Amino acid sequence: MTTRGADSKSDLTSPTKQGGQLKARFSVRELGSATWPDFERMVEKHNGVWGGCWCTFFHLTYDGPDVVGWCQFGPPPELPGRMSGYGKMDVAPPDWRTTCFFVDRDHRRAGVAKAALEGALGFIAARGGGTVDGYPKALPRGKPYSSSFIWGGTESMYAELGFRPLGALGTSNRVKVMRKVVLS
Repeated sequence: MTTRGADSKSDLTSPTKQGGQLKARFSVRELGSATWPDFERMVEKHNGVWGGCWCTFFHLTYDGPDVVGWCQFGPPPELPGRMSGYGKMDVAPPDWRTTCFFVDRDHRRAGVAKAALEGALGFIAARGGGTVDGYPKALPRGKPYSSSFIWGGTESMYAELGFRPLGALGTSNRVKVMRKVVLS
């Protein structure tokens, strides 16, 4: 089951450090009819996302009343893209996938993607857990890289949350596969 069309009252929060103390800054809510207007505002603010993508298998990340990002996640049958790479890696497909992040341009580099990933892991745990794969970008060391193109998240973000590397996905060494087992 994914978050598509769900009207969950779930509201997960992510702590951030402020003044040496942990304080909840971001909350995560599933996309559904109650949060759809917030999603529309975010997409319209950015004149579409990723060339007009309207991915809807995810949950929204809020900073107070404002939507500041999202993480797309779900089981492979609902997110089938790029699954052929698993045969080449000789690795079993995961139970769940986190495939896409979007962060509002005014909130980038503030921990929104990490909060969104933590929220996805919480929703996955609530649905029974299992193996979860992410597909972060390998960023070039010492070179500037636009945060608007880090749609898969970063290796360091996944590693901080306990994911381990499995290898490169496909022919590019730029997109990695990282895996974590989430308990229910």
